Amino acid sequence: MKQNVEPFIEMIRDERFQDALETLNADPFLATSHAEQPGQFHGVSPLHWAAHRNAVELCERLIELGADVNDSAGNWWLTPLSWAADAGRVVTVELLLKHGADVDQDAIAGTTALHAVAMGGSSQGSRDPAAYQRTAEILIAHGACLSGRSERRQTPLDDAIEYENEYVAAVLRAHGAQPSSPAE
Repeated sequence: MKQNVEPFIEMIRDERFQDALETLNADPFLATSHAEQPGQFHGVSPLHWAAHRNAVELCERLIELGADVNDSAGNWWLTPLSWAADAGRVVTVELLLKHGADVDQDAIAGTTALHAVAMGGSSQGSRDPAAYQRTAEILIAHGACLSGRSERRQTPLDDAIEYENEYVAAVLRAHGAQPSSPAE
């Protein structure tokens, strides 16, 4: 029986992962569903939220049931990889990359997952600096572009500097990233 995806997403947002797994197993259609409510989270999938909440087992099950690791139907950070990077979710970032997530897929307005980790989520990376640092290292190891520019002409290093995410800025610099020049 097809269920409304909104209550399922709410379970994930509330970190009720076992309930979400049981619901998903009862209605596998939910794996490929998208939120329909208007606003910032319109179009996001359960995989976006599971990635952001670091629900690894749930992410694996969603992918098994057909969730697209490169889904970009949402209005906020577009890809599950960017949602995971925004939250510094090391294990989930690795899982998504293992399943074919495009490390440089546009996340929104020209940004990538590396921009997302550079901005550091709502804590600007201070919630868990080591996790944000490790997430940046993983993205770079998978070939993330260090010089990609957002719509605002910002590179990931520019974003890390602007958001005072020094741990990620240090990783980017260690891999040769340079801030953009003011003249550009």
